[in-house]
Amino acid sequence: MKTMLYSQTTPRLGGDESGTWSRGASSLLFALGLLTAACGSNSSGSKTKIDASAAMTAVDGSTTRDGGSIPRDAAGGGASEAGPPAATDSSAPVGPVPGSTPTIISPDAAVPAPMGNTGLTLKAAPSLGDIKYLANRSSVRLYLPGVNGARDYRVFAVRDGVKVSYSGEREHVAGADITCAGLRQRNQCDDGEILPVKYNTDELDLPKCEVPGVDRRPHVPAQLMQTVEVNDLGPDTLLVVEAIDRLCPFPGLYGTHHLDVEVGAGDVGGPMVDAVVNGKSYSLKRWPKTFPVRTEAEIVAEYGSMIFNGQAWNKPTLDPASANFPESPYVRLAQPAPAEDPLVLARSVIKVSPLGTQKLPAGFREVDYFDDFSDSTDQPKFVRDTDYTRTVVGLPMKVYETKKWILYDIANEFSDFFVDRGQLHMVMGDPDQNSMSLQAFYPKRPVQLPSQADRYLHVTYEVQRNETDRRYENFSLCGSDKPNDTYTGDQPKAAPLPRPNFMNGGSRSSSLGWNCLLIVGRGNGYYDVPGGDIKAHSDTSVRISVIGTNPPATPGGYDSDPGSIQKYATAFGPTQDTPFPKLWERQIDKDHNPVGVWLDDQTHIWQRTRFDVFIRRDRLVIYVEGQQRICQEMPGSPITMAEGALGFWHVLYHSSAEFMESRSPIVTGNPRTAQHHIMHNTPFADMRTYDNVGFRENVSLPPDFDKSVCYPD
Repeated sequence: MKTMLYSQTTPRLGGDESGTWSRGASSLLFALGLLTAACGSNSSGSKTKIDASAAMTAVDGSTTRDGGSIPRDAAGGGASEAGPPAATDSSAPVGPVPGSTPTIISPDAAVPAPMGNTGLTLKAAPSLGDIKYLANRSSVRLYLPGVNGARDYRVFAVRDGVKVSYSGEREHVAGADITCAGLRQRNQCDDGEILPVKYNTDELDLPKCEVPGVDRRPHVPAQLMQTVEVNDLGPDTLLVVEAIDRLCPFPGLYGTHHLDVEVGAGDVGGPMVDAVVNGKSYSLKRWPKTFPVRTEAEIVAEYGSMIFNGQAWNKPTLDPASANFPESPYVRLAQPAPAEDPLVLARSVIKVSPLGTQKLPAGFREVDYFDDFSDSTDQPKFVRDTDYTRTVVGLPMKVYETKKWILYDIANEFSDFFVDRGQLHMVMGDPDQNSMSLQAFYPKRPVQLPSQADRYLHVTYEVQRNETDRRYENFSLCGSDKPNDTYTGDQPKAAPLPRPNFMNGGSRSSSLGWNCLLIVGRGNGYYDVPGGDIKAHSDTSVRISVIGTNPPATPGGYDSDPGSIQKYATAFGPTQDTPFPKLWERQIDKDHNPVGVWLDDQTHIWQRTRFDVFIRRDRLVIYVEGQQRICQEMPGSPITMAEGALGFWHVLYHSSAEFMESRSPIVTGNPRTAQHHIMHNTPFADMRTYDNVGFRENVSLPPDFDKSVCYPD
């Protein structure tokens, strides 16, 4: 029997984690309907034969395999229009492909990558074209031209042990680290997700995106990423960059130990679901009993190489002639995809050099705090499973440490911290897919707020930001108003406190009642907000809150009276989405009009986003990829802490509710049937990697800071 950890009586199905009606209020009706109609937990089931060769037929009658339902001639553009070679492989995907952005604007710092030569035996392929790259400390980000017919790009370094072989026209790469581009992830609706099989039940059939006369999200077709971030590189590294005819396979969640995680999610429904397909009734197995976390050795054994950012999902059988037909669309949810070598449509071999890790970043000194996770021997080590917060909330937790960080694993089904290829990896899942779970890490010393009016605390870090309303990275700065009272030795006095509605002050963010600044990135908005790249709801939002010093929590009373905590909370920001005041979804101009996205362009599965956060007691400034995007004045509720515990949180909240929200059939539910990777590959787990994390104290703002776009208190 599993224990349900503080799951709410009413699942939170919308914008706020308060358990009340909010953005997805109508989705609650669907959830309650499922709860009434099909309660129970999964039972054991036999392994189902994989039929991955069937092409998918989109609702417009065209065939598709790996996403998107737009014409082939609309998919290319850019510097190269290399066409695919003649396909000699009958199982190669055909028909519509994901769109690609015709022109990727690379940063000024990006440089053309010189061509290189490799000793590998590679079959001839058209040139991919000119590639630019932006160098980081131990990684590079490639900016790629569009290629007609491409469903993915993949990149691997030419190193000892890498071998290339062919079966017909299919190319197999062994012994490499393969990094793939994948699809652009959006919290929007995509009719390409609708299967050709009609199950005649809302539990399995996805709704269409747009319904005439009803407020439904627009159809946003799948789009191929044209940037790839490649890690763990040295000087003058040769990279093979290929446009290929299929998405790289999802190899399973990557961890240090193999683990089979049980799929419970009883609030979605029981292990079987009734359906009617082609006029015949079936009782279908809803989904697999477990999903795996896999080691590098397991991934390499199956695919020949290590695969990063593979996104092709393990599809159900769609061929009516198959003995396995019909199958639930979720029967192989979160399972590794079959190993299928691709056809190479275009290729370039380039030479790149990262900046190197020998020196600190510009502006950092030895007295500052910085970690680029280049020491692979500095792995997180278990410290203890007790903490003041645990005595208050009674949640299971474990504490780990490295040379520079204290790491927390709180209320997780499984949790894995590890340093690999110059990054801190964080992988986790919520218990029974029905709770709020947290991973977090903190520096081994408190941060000091500036002592001068024109000075700031500068925090820099890189992390993926493919956030939704129920999984997100957030930034926390909490501390006591008393000097030398926030840390005991090199550790914060209390663990972070993950509670529903924590960012709004409805429940505590610090069990010790500390003053807190919270920057909480969330998923999409509900209504159309100008300033995006499509006429649609935003993909992302962020809530900025200051929680004033409040009475310390006591066991059993940590959030029993939200009203007593709410009076200490102040939210900041423009009201850009009317039902949700003080919520940032767009950047603003000097007249406070929305003019650009917050993070809609940064919802990446693998590619990290660089953040530079500047804090003084009455102002917050956030730069994204070197661009100023938010400036928030806070004079009415300034930060009061004497010193702060700086936390980087990774939250996963009731993932089975997210599963239902993204598939809501209710006409006013505004389903967001993406992000594609989350829907198919990681619905009940999440992964982040951090790099280049550090802080400086008492520094000036960047010279391009624009005060005219600051939003007043």
